[in-house]
Amino acid sequence: MPEPDAHPSLERFVELNGPSNGAWGELSSYMVSLLKAWWGDAATEDNEFCFHNLPRIDGDHSHYATMLKMLDGGVKGFFAVGQNPTVGSANARLQCMALSKLDWLVLRDFSETETAAFWHDSPEIESGDVRTEDIGTEVFFMPAAAYTEKDGNFTNTQRLLQWHHKALEPPGDCRSDLHWIYHLGRRIREKLAGSDDPRDRAILDLTWGYPVHGPHDEPDADAVLREIGGRQADGSFVSGYEELEDDGSTACGSWIHAGIYADGVNQSARKRPHTEQNWVATEWGWAWPKNTRLLYNRASADPEGKPWSERKRYVWWDAEEGRWTGLGDNPDFPPDKEPDYEPGRRDRAMAAIRGDAPFVLHPDGLGWIYAPSGLVDGPLPVHYEPQESPFENRLYAQQQNPTRQVFHRPENPYHPTDGETGAAVFPFVLTTYRLTEHHTAGGMSRTVPYLSELQPELFCEISPQLAQERGLEHGGWATIVSARQAIEARVMVTDRVQSLEVQGRTMHVVGVPYHWGRRGLVTGDSANELLPLALDSNVHISEYKVATCDIRPGRRPRGRDRAALVEEYRRRAGVKV
Repeated sequence: MPEPDAHPSLERFVELNGPSNGAWGELSSYMVSLLKAWWGDAATEDNEFCFHNLPRIDGDHSHYATMLKMLDGGVKGFFAVGQNPTVGSANARLQCMALSKLDWLVLRDFSETETAAFWHDSPEIESGDVRTEDIGTEVFFMPAAAYTEKDGNFTNTQRLLQWHHKALEPPGDCRSDLHWIYHLGRRIREKLAGSDDPRDRAILDLTWGYPVHGPHDEPDADAVLREIGGRQADGSFVSGYEELEDDGSTACGSWIHAGIYADGVNQSARKRPHTEQNWVATEWGWAWPKNTRLLYNRASADPEGKPWSERKRYVWWDAEEGRWTGLGDNPDFPPDKEPDYEPGRRDRAMAAIRGDAPFVLHPDGLGWIYAPSGLVDGPLPVHYEPQESPFENRLYAQQQNPTRQVFHRPENPYHPTDGETGAAVFPFVLTTYRLTEHHTAGGMSRTVPYLSELQPELFCEISPQLAQERGLEHGGWATIVSARQAIEARVMVTDRVQSLEVQGRTMHVVGVPYHWGRRGLVTGDSANELLPLALDSNVHISEYKVATCDIRPGRRPRGRDRAALVEEYRRRAGVKV
């Protein structure tokens, strides 16, 4: 909903946000079922199922846009729930400076993260850029329960949900996220009780009657999952998103998870051993949508519905039964649609998808190389150099993506790129990445003794050639510098990082994992302090994997000398802030 008045009705919203053909052609059913799950009996056809209770987005509220607005004093409060932006986000200094402009900050985590401690322990405090006594942000740190201390689902990029049961009660004041948001909502509703202001109906009419249990009145996570999975008007559970209707007879908190409680059973809690089922393992957890383990699996058969390879057959058309069948996976296709089915000119939604077109989320059912809609930067993949690059784009005269989001401001300086004056000051390519032993921004791993022992210090990986060129010793210290910050890391000289010949000259890569910060059992500088904000225009993700830098032997300076080093590099490169 990009503008407050762009969608004056639910019908108009559906018209503008979903194609009429394919699985998205049923957007009206998904939306009405969602609204019924949220507002229950209060959502009726007469009031467009409470569609007008939904807030309208009035601008870019992605993470980095929010932090920049915060930096300019336009955000009063911020919730950081299991989030550690002063380590996990690009340009960590900017993140910290933005937090210092808030009126209040609420954090929920296992331990005091760098974000929770920014007001008294940060690189900016150390360097004197800000003083604790000058920070007006009121910080509320709320201890969180670990996953072993609450019921819920794990999920992953395989789309698999696996239910885990609480092993023990959380200690002290630690509570689950579900407990926190439920009781926060309950207290807000109590404060609004009796209000006759129309704007309060959106909160007062919410379906918020979840059962609670245990010594801390923990909301029943299983009840929340049932709401997500969807019900018919008679209270029975839906088995898939095809059963959702737009007449208010179904309620479903997430259409892609419709059926996760099919037959009144928590499908994600199934743990049938692999010895009792085949390799598809359809009875281990549950995969969205419809427990489909392989998306678009109709593509495993040829246009006539026969397996492309008998040895690799997976889903195929059974002419005798008149259905798609297979090795046990749920066919990601209408089960009784014949391979030679041809839609009529007036057919819509799934009826408009041909019998030989497996990609049901696309309005034509086909796989796309050319994307005619959905992207803001063009329908075909194109190579551009990143915001900071030591090389010119040899494929196109356009060096960088012209639709990228850049933010020219003092807190976010950029390096000159190839061919520009000063580019040689930052001659090397910087990339960041993860380690097996640590988890994202480190809040859950740098506090664990055996994980800390396995990876005790921040390090950088470089090639033997770069080590020789810059006088760096394996196991020694290096200082890595960008126009944003200077950090230090132990040196790992390894053949895994190769020097490459690019455009007639040698390119060296400096690789740095990003899990470290100032809190925990093992501490170190954050690699994300080095990176700028340069975002893609579709999902607003920063260029974490590539920027330019310099590297030199020895530890970085401390205090104001650190800022002086960065400023000296900026001056040499002609970077203005």
